[in-house]
Amino acid sequence: MAGDAEAVAAMYEAPLLAVREGRAIHLPDKAAVREHLAGLMDAYGKAGAVRADVAALDVLPLGAYSAVATVRWHVLDADGGLVRDFSATYHLLWDDATWRILSYTNHDA
Repeated sequence: MAGDAEAVAAMYEAPLLAVREGRAIHLPDKAAVREHLAGLMDAYGKAGAVRADVAALDVLPLGAYSAVATVRWHVLDADGGLVRDFSATYHLLWDDATWRILSYTNHDA
């Protein structure tokens, strides 16, 4: 969780729409996306998280170049203890080389 925010941000498109705690967050450019993700990574690190594992994955294809994927994440501490269990849904676009994240919704509950 103390990883490279720049590398993580490279998977995201800009502008990006993030939905967290029922509110839309408009991130207009790569710098805003990187700052947003770095803040999340920092908060998880301060909570003791060292890694995040995919616990479940559900993908709905939307034609040849798009999909919606819901990921259930298990955020773990150094001893493998659960720090957080949550889901997020990502709207993805295939650009003939890699999947890009166009938007995400964090399932707050």
